[in-house]
Amino acid sequence: MIDNIHKWLILRLTLVWLVLSLVVGGLVNYLGHIRLDNHVVNMARAETSHYTADFSAYLSSPSPQTLALFSRTIHTLIEKDNLIVVEFYNADSQKVTEAIKSSAVEIEKRLPKHGTEFTNTSVILCEKLTLGQEIFLRVFVPILDSAGGRSGYLEGIYHAPVDIVAQNQRETLHALILVVVVIFVITLALYPLIIRLNRKLLDYSHILALTNIGMLKVLGSAIAKRDSDTNIHNFRVALYAVRLGEKLHLSNTAMQGLIKGAFLHDVGKIAITDAILLKPGKLTSEEFEIMKTHVSHGRDILYSYDWLKDADEVVRYHHEKFNGSGYPAGLTGEDIPLNARIFAVVDVFDALTSRRPYKEPFSLETSVGIIREARGDHFDPAVADLFLEQAEEFYAEICNENEPLLHGKLEECIKIYFR
Repeated sequence: MIDNIHKWLILRLTLVWLVLSLVVGGLVNYLGHIRLDNHVVNMARAETSHYTADFSAYLSSPSPQTLALFSRTIHTLIEKDNLIVVEFYNADSQKVTEAIKSSAVEIEKRLPKHGTEFTNTSVILCEKLTLGQEIFLRVFVPILDSAGGRSGYLEGIYHAPVDIVAQNQRETLHALILVVVVIFVITLALYPLIIRLNRKLLDYSHILALTNIGMLKVLGSAIAKRDSDTNIHNFRVALYAVRLGEKLHLSNTAMQGLIKGAFLHDVGKIAITDAILLKPGKLTSEEFEIMKTHVSHGRDILYSYDWLKDADEVVRYHHEKFNGSGYPAGLTGEDIPLNARIFAVVDVFDALTSRRPYKEPFSLETSVGIIREARGDHFDPAVADLFLEQAEEFYAEICNENEPLLHGKLEECIKIYFR
């Protein structure tokens, strides 16, 4: 059970918000770059078209005069547009002429060179280059004759306008901020919805828990009636176990198993015949062997229901002894589950201090003395010592109270540990 659902939910929703912001934001950023690249490519193609018409005219009637006129034209154009370098080649890949923007001589030297990858293609190609924060394109434009053959080609370097790049970056940043804000608002809107659903789930879980606890009480009562006893024994041993478990600082989960096990510790006696279970005198060795099987019967009964499986430690092992002389497995020391070691002490203490058909209740002093003598043999000495330190307090609270009062105290424990 999560102790602080609000903290747990806030942490996870924050994580979801961050992850979604990174993923979706990364996608938005990627699409922004793609959009910028496409926009720059289209601009580069549009500007190189101004040169290709004049170059086609020169190729159709090449002469020194037309070349000189063409050179003057391209030098005038390049100072006005965003191309910084433009080179023209004939069909034999021999350079015809070139123009370099006066402000871009050093830039052109710093840009990476290319090989012959452009010389054999018949389509317009653009290769993106970057220099610091600035974007450049190496542009290849084939010049085709009337028959569709290549009569020459243009190579140029296009400098993407700084204002266009900056505008695209601003738009991408705004989109990123919008995405992050939208995801945050959606995440924030989910918070009360999840809390509301969680409360409904807790309500249903509480109803189910009450149903299970009710079944636990009914089954415990049936066991008590079968053994010619009343619920008050179950109430006492459960409360003794809870109080001792609290002193040992058991977790809520361990405490749940301890309470269930205390109620159902003798559930396997349902399978024992009346002749043995209700026999007023001492059992024979054969009868005692049969009686010992109640722990395995109890295990089989609990195994069929998941909610009761954590009671198995008490049901199966509460007759084990710390020195290994107990049953059914002859476990020793800390091999015996802690809940079983706790219950062994309180079960014997309640048997000593309460009235049974075969005995009167022993005094607190006598009962404490018997527990003390059995520490290290029957009982875990650490558990027994802690119990003995609190025995007088536990005895005063629990031993002689009536059934309704004990039932009320146990209800309070159930509210705490089964919430």
